[in-house]
Amino acid sequence: MPRLPLDGIRVLDLTRAYAGTTATAYLADLGADVIKVEAASRPDIPTREINFAENDPGEAPWERAAYFHRLNVGKRDITIDLTNPLGVDLFKRLVPHCDVVAENYNPQTMKRFGLDYEALCAINPRIIMVSMSGFGATGPWRHWAAYFPAMEGLSGLTSITGYPDGELLNSSTGYGDWLLGSAGAAAVLIALYHRNRTGRGQYIDVAGREAVLAHLGELVLDYSMNGRAAGPAGNRQFPFAPNDCYRCAGDERWVAVSVRDERDWNAFVTVLGNPAWALDPRFTTPMGRWQHQDEMRPHIEAWTSLRDSQDAARALLLAGVPASPVLDPRDILLDPQMTERGYWEVIEHPVVGRRVYPRQVPAHFSAIPGQPRTPPPLLGQHNREVFTNLLGMSEAEIAALEEQGIIGDRPRRATRGGPRPHPFAAWREKGAVIDEDYLDRLAPVFGPLGPSSIRRDGGAET
Repeated sequence: MPRLPLDGIRVLDLTRAYAGTTATAYLADLGADVIKVEAASRPDIPTREINFAENDPGEAPWERAAYFHRLNVGKRDITIDLTNPLGVDLFKRLVPHCDVVAENYNPQTMKRFGLDYEALCAINPRIIMVSMSGFGATGPWRHWAAYFPAMEGLSGLTSITGYPDGELLNSSTGYGDWLLGSAGAAAVLIALYHRNRTGRGQYIDVAGREAVLAHLGELVLDYSMNGRAAGPAGNRQFPFAPNDCYRCAGDERWVAVSVRDERDWNAFVTVLGNPAWALDPRFTTPMGRWQHQDEMRPHIEAWTSLRDSQDAARALLLAGVPASPVLDPRDILLDPQMTERGYWEVIEHPVVGRRVYPRQVPAHFSAIPGQPRTPPPLLGQHNREVFTNLLGMSEAEIAALEEQGIIGDRPRRATRGGPRPHPFAAWREKGAVIDEDYLDRLAPVFGPLGPSSIRRDGGAET
């Protein structure tokens, strides 16, 4: 079987939560041997406590969390207590066998462990270390912790997200985290290329605030050249008009439409049946349409609201007008385009059974066929495998580490909040749609899903 691009590269992955873990997910998808390092005394929280399968923590909730699964598919997992000098020594023994160390602690944490780049480089001069934090390892804010709302707010993203005259909004999806992780993964690939040319490793310092700002450069440039500070614009994008999402038939069904120019407008009006309102002087020029989009909305929705979102989009696309149905997660999982391209992969997990996982790298390589990935790892699942194969440790040595609490395969203390499954009623209040028969709905496309201990009605077998 052809080798994946990063086959032979080994990563010690100290990342937690979202941002850094996203970076190592890219590397795992590209074939790297990513060894996730947790501590039995403090596993990867919060991802091991978010969105339990079937909304049920079960007897081992830390193995049932969907967010952990999504971010760690294809990785191995070991546990080391880095607050113990013996754990630090164990970690250092692994460094000569690895190419990359990845972490997203506060910038001072690795130094407190005695595992900063200088210490690692002394052990392995070829090591590449990537640190991913909210504001970077230098500057007056280097001591501050940050999650995605801070990274998005301080980059300026939040100032343009939302509707005019409405509340400002952050992305709500951790956009800042995903951008930080993507930047970290790209930086590692560059450093690996540099090492192939020079033989030297290096330290990489990636700041999440800057990763988000890198995607907003045109807004900063606009102010520096024109003095314009952009604000929330909803779904509008000058000079496209109409450019928005319009309600369709059904519950919360929408179609997104972008009319770019006069040709699009004429085609759009033709599809809508050449209605009389389109001759209103407010709508006959591009600037007029831009200035009066609110007035156009009820006229447009008089047409879209009578149609299925897929049908409305298809009619506009056939006329050359950019349009798309607005899909929710149910639609995306069952979308034939995604299925045909093999974006989804069904993987058997020992606790939650057969599930559908997205790929982190949405790329198809003509010389490298897609290859199956291993399931998300259990806590400490690969302790013996890694410590025996890489370090030559005996069973007695490994057992001693377990007795001392340096390694383990179960959490050793209650986490901060404990597993808290949200009642379905609470999800519905937030706008979520709960499909009790979702496994049956997915089965025609992906085959039987879920563990054998879960009935199709969502209740546990007795």
